[in-house]
Amino acid sequence: MKNTDDEQTAESSFDLPAPSLSAKQLKQRDTQLTKATNNFAEAVLTDAFSARGDLVSQIFERLQDESDLSWSEHAQLCIGLRDIRTRDGLLRRLHDAPELRGLFLSHLIREVARAGQEFVAPLATVYAGIAWLEGQSQLTRLAVDHALQIDASYSLAQLLDIALRHNVPPAVWSSSLAAVSFDACLKGAA
Repeated sequence: MKNTDDEQTAESSFDLPAPSLSAKQLKQRDTQLTKATNNFAEAVLTDAFSARGDLVSQIFERLQDESDLSWSEHAQLCIGLRDIRTRDGLLRRLHDAPELRGLFLSHLIREVARAGQEFVAPLATVYAGIAWLEGQSQLTRLAVDHALQIDASYSLAQLLDIALRHNVPPAVWSSSLAAVSFDACLKGAA
C-alpha cells in the first residue's frame, strides 16, 4: 500500500544532508561499529554460515520493534548489510514477510541518516530493494540514486538501476528472491 506521507519523508531524507552528529554520538557510533566488526569477523572465522544466519536473525527480530535503534543495533545493521551474503539473507527473509516491509523501511531511512559514508550505499540499496518489492518505484529510484552517488560501484545498486531504467517489474526480482533459499543466500549462491 502506498503512503504518500512516507514517500515525502523518504524523499526529503534522501535529498537532504544527514543530520550532524555530536562528537559524543560519533564516538559512540564508531566504538560500536568497531566492536560489531570485530565480533562478526571472529564469528565468521569460526563458522561463517552460522555467523551470517545469527546476524540475520538478530537484525530481523530487532527491526520488528518500532523503537529507534541503539548505536549497538545500528552497528549490527550496518555490518550485516555491508556483508553481501548476510544482506541477501535478510532480503530473502523480508521477501517472505511482506507485512514487515513498511516497518523495515522506516528503520532504514533513519539509519541511512545516521550512518557513516561506508555504510550508506548498502543501507540505501536495501531500502531501495524493499521499496521496489512494495511497488514504490519513485522511492526505489531515489534510494538507488543516493546509493550510487555514494558508491558508484555498489553492485546491487547498479543492478536495481538497470532494472529501473529498463522498466523491469518488481515481480521479476520477487520471483528471483523466491527461487533462492535462505541457506543459499548465506552460502553466496544468490
